[in-house]
Amino acid sequence: MKLTPRFAIAFLTFTAGVLALAGWSAHIGRKVWSPRVFAWRNPFKPQPIIEEPANCPVRLVRPRFYSFMSIGSSIGSVLKLDVKNVSDKPIHSFTISYHSPEPTDTGSIGVHPETLLQPEHSSTIGTSSNGNDRVTFSVDFVQFADGDIWFANPPRATVKPEGVQAGAQAATEYLRKVLELDGAAAVMGVLPRIRTKMGLWKFSTNEDFGYFSFDYGITNAVVRVEYAYQKNGLSGVERFLTRQCEY
Repeated sequence: MKLTPRFAIAFLTFTAGVLALAGWSAHIGRKVWSPRVFAWRNPFKPQPIIEEPANCPVRLVRPRFYSFMSIGSSIGSVLKLDVKNVSDKPIHSFTISYHSPEPTDTGSIGVHPETLLQPEHSSTIGTSSNGNDRVTFSVDFVQFADGDIWFANPPRATVKPEGVQAGAQAATEYLRKVLELDGAAAVMGVLPRIRTKMGLWKFSTNEDFGYFSFDYGITNAVVRVEYAYQKNGLSGVERFLTRQCEY
């Protein structure tokens, strides 16, 4: 069959459009899930409910759903959110919980951005979301770069003050021993391996204590020591660890 010029142009245009669409879908797939999937915005998923606790230093904005698939697998869905720092201090890390009637859409996200989240800046997070029910999101915990902490009120099951205090005190006591034996430089050297050196990591199934609180408390002690070093060097680390710390 002989192709007419008009048909050939239409065919080439259609092919180019399909290839461009596939390329764009693959590009979205790499951003939202994996380099090996195709993805697209899904406007039909019900928008999440975003709770806004009083005085929360971060705000959850721009929720958006994407569907994705790869050859030989079923279609999945992922929700992306931007977390904006609305405080006046840099943020080190934060925890967000989410729940819905669908068990697979219930859990929590602990986020430690690669760089400090500066005031008025945002960081994007994502989680799979395969149910049909609306998902409720809330911020549970925020840790600032200087070691200050914000808790949801009332505290959530993921992070609670009692557990964070216990973890921070245990880590601080350990670091004081290092300081007494080997000095402030040794303290800074041990920080990246503190959990291994302490031989301690607690995951609590007691909601009164908070599932991840103890480990977050260890992190809080590390953040406070690092901040003291940034402000005043090794002498700042020594002063911080030798004074009575309150959490």
